[in-house]
Amino acid sequence: MLFLVIALLVFITQTLLSHWWLVMIDCFVAAWLVGKSSLASFLSGFLGVLVVWLGYALFVNSQNEGLLLGRISELLGLGKTVIIIITVLVGSLAGGMSALTGYHFKAMWKKTDE
Repeated sequence: MLFLVIALLVFITQTLLSHWWLVMIDCFVAAWLVGKSSLASFLSGFLGVLVVWLGYALFVNSQNEGLLLGRISELLGLGKTVIIIITVLVGSLAGGMSALTGYHFKAMWKKTDE
């Protein structure tokens, strides 16, 4: 369930506001509210961002017929697939770590309340 919540929040946020760092706020808040364990929170944040960013990167690439990705790959001297993988991994790690932080933030407050 957390995976779906994160994927939906990331999709909405990226579609409406388009700031890359908002995925971290989405993952943090979702894991804080719904997270059940550390591993589940991290994997949900990681995979939720991975799916949305991969789909969005492929969509944008198809919309401009690969022109931007082709120019960036020439500039960096890397393959197009490598650039997409790096982009998705950076976003996924940011989402996973922020979801993990959100879960541990919740756990920290839960222990101090008892």
